[in-house]
Amino acid sequence: MKATSWIIAVILAILAIIFGIMWSGAASKAKGLRQSNADLQKLYDTSTATISEIQSSLEAIDRDLAGSIGADGEMPAGTPEEIRANLVNRIGNMRNQIEADKKRIAELEGQLANSRGQLSSIQKVLNDLKSSVADKERIVDELESRLSTMSSTLDSERQLSQAEIARREAQIREKQTIIENQNLESNRLYYAVGTRKELIDRQIIDRKGGILGIGKVSTVTKNIDATKYTEFNLLDTQTISFPASKKGYAILSNHVAASYRVDKLDNQYVLTVTDPDHFRKQKFLVIELR
Repeated sequence: MKATSWIIAVILAILAIIFGIMWSGAASKAKGLRQSNADLQKLYDTSTATISEIQSSLEAIDRDLAGSIGADGEMPAGTPEEIRANLVNRIGNMRNQIEADKKRIAELEGQLANSRGQLSSIQKVLNDLKSSVADKERIVDELESRLSTMSSTLDSERQLSQAEIARREAQIREKQTIIENQNLESNRLYYAVGTRKELIDRQIIDRKGGILGIGKVSTVTKNIDATKYTEFNLLDTQTISFPASKKGYAILSNHVAASYRVDKLDNQYVLTVTDPDHFRKQKFLVIELR
């Protein structure tokens, strides 16, 4: 009986050892599986974050390409030197970014290779990104090629632009000269001051009307000779001074009375133009001293 009990005890001890070994192996395997899943999750999270950053980078390159090419495929505005320098800078930045994206994709692919195909969906996205990066690289190559041949075109356009600007500036100067001359001419007026006898002798006025020499009036001659008058310009001066006489004066020309005023200062009169627009409608001013 004692021998039987001893045998049973030994068997139970062996079974306990076997179960202990099996339990320890299962726990270790479960722990390893949990660690593997955690590593996969970490790799997935890292991969998706990296992919998001690369996609943002590619979108930025797209915007930079659009800015470099310009709207509707036209080159952006600016001088040839500014356009060339801008493109050189942008192409350099895009190339650096593309190389950085390619490096990150390669590093991510190396990490995914260790997952033994468990993150195949991530690999598919990476393949699409690689294709997109290759497309951007081809566009940058084409842009760089265009840059190498654009110098002569830009120089030619600059010469044409300069010629057009010079032509327009010449037209503007010509128009300004015409306007200035017209303005100068419209404000060029003439005046004559003298006694009745002096004005008659200079053939500036005539005496007409009346009967037997009575009731005649002084009128400005129709055939006006500008050389017998004194020239002045309303742009330079708007006052005319003439001597004060005992019997005053008379304005014989047809100037609008409201376009001027006459003031007496000491021993002379001063005619001041108050409305140039109306005053210059009559180019010849005649003042008869009485």
